[in-house]
Amino acid sequence: MKKVIKNNYKILIGIIIGIVIISVSIVYAESTMIDSEEVTYDNEATHETVTNVQEAIDELYERSGLHKDEWKEEDLKGNDPVITGDLIPVEIKSNGDVYYANKHSEWYNYSEKRWANAVILKSEKRETYSEGQKIEEEDINGYFVWIPRYKYQVWHAISEDNVIDGTTLTNDKYDNSTTQALGKARLINIEFESKNTTKSNATKDGEWLTHPAFTLGSKELSGIWVGKFETGGDADNVIVKPNVVSWRSATVKTFFEAGKGYARDTLDSHMMKNTEWGAVAYLSHSKYGKGTEIRINNNSDFITGYSAAANTDQSSYRGIYGTDSSITQPYNTPTGYLASTTGNISGIYDMSGGAHEYMAACIEGNVGSSGFNKEELEKEMNAGYIDKYPSDSNQTSYSKRILGDATGEMGPFYSYYEKDGIYYHNVWYADGSYFVGSSYPWFNRGGLYDDGVLAGQFYFYRYTGGAYSYNGFRLVLSSQ
Repeated sequence: MKKVIKNNYKILIGIIIGIVIISVSIVYAESTMIDSEEVTYDNEATHETVTNVQEAIDELYERSGLHKDEWKEEDLKGNDPVITGDLIPVEIKSNGDVYYANKHSEWYNYSEKRWANAVILKSEKRETYSEGQKIEEEDINGYFVWIPRYKYQVWHAISEDNVIDGTTLTNDKYDNSTTQALGKARLINIEFESKNTTKSNATKDGEWLTHPAFTLGSKELSGIWVGKFETGGDADNVIVKPNVVSWRSATVKTFFEAGKGYARDTLDSHMMKNTEWGAVAYLSHSKYGKGTEIRINNNSDFITGYSAAANTDQSSYRGIYGTDSSITQPYNTPTGYLASTTGNISGIYDMSGGAHEYMAACIEGNVGSSGFNKEELEKEMNAGYIDKYPSDSNQTSYSKRILGDATGEMGPFYSYYEKDGIYYHNVWYADGSYFVGSSYPWFNRGGLYDDGVLAGQFYFYRYTGGAYSYNGFRLVLSSQ
């Protein structure tokens, strides 16, 4: 005889509690019954079937977490994701479905390139869901991905303040084979490091450096939550979601204040800094991430989470771009995964192409067209919310980088032909490489949807800080 027991998750928890307090004699009698007939249990929340009562009981214990502590990954050295404020831990299926994660089960594993994700729900939906339940997309306000604190092995401590003329290396000014000839991308050595240990410092190649993104002012962080996508919405409704239009056409100060207003009191929200971008870029190019270049988001409507289809050209400037599925595809497809920092749906998107992303990073004392005044700028720099660069910087001042910001370390730098002119490239996938200067004091990252080979997680450029139709920003949360 075969019996089928169907229960929702809450009732199953009640069954477990009853089993825990049942007497030894009844357990023995029940064990006798288990041996005599096959029974199956259907978990409606997870759509999984377990055969035999004992296996069902084991499964219920596993999912309830009553018998063990929260899941921790040993490699992270205590830098497991911090769930605080309105953050809800989630697991995202390959098709994009979002489930409220059970923190007692293995809901992330960086050694397997599965980064921890969390969401913030719309205010009216924050008491709606419980562990194991599917969270409806329309109820989500923001997606975030955990970047654990780490140190990395420095490989290019001394950056060059010059651009090598590479135009003589090719006879055809539209032939960018120089890209491959000069490529020096490497797997970045990373080790997770507890914030309770002495910070690692490096002054030369081969030494280890605690990444600066994990120090905010005087506070040492065990990690940061980074917006999974470019920021959408507007100043009155900031959202971080796939398949939405990136918010653009605002000054740096407008973006900065929106980041601050998102959840500063509870989650220490802020506009992404250059060093924080570098932390994501380096982790993406380690054994814990994709380990290679992130595919461009070439959606010309600035829709978040998209990726260039396989038949599109990224080998030169002004590559193929558009909006139809033959050219660009969403985040929750095999093509879309290629635009993620992990090569799967658990990573961070839009770090190549899409919109240019303004960084909270600029030249000291130079507000440009940002909307800040000098006193405001100095205050935020001193508090650690804006990265500070020397006042005498110019577009090739690569040695003035902050170690870890993924600018000067990406050299040496070359100038050579692309389809419509000569551009500065680094030797990591030929990404565009222009440092900040007096007329353009604010950094932006990632490149534009039509930047082709110039775009990528190691692209950096400079702007005035003013409002442009192609410049957006990204959110970061650093509450511990």
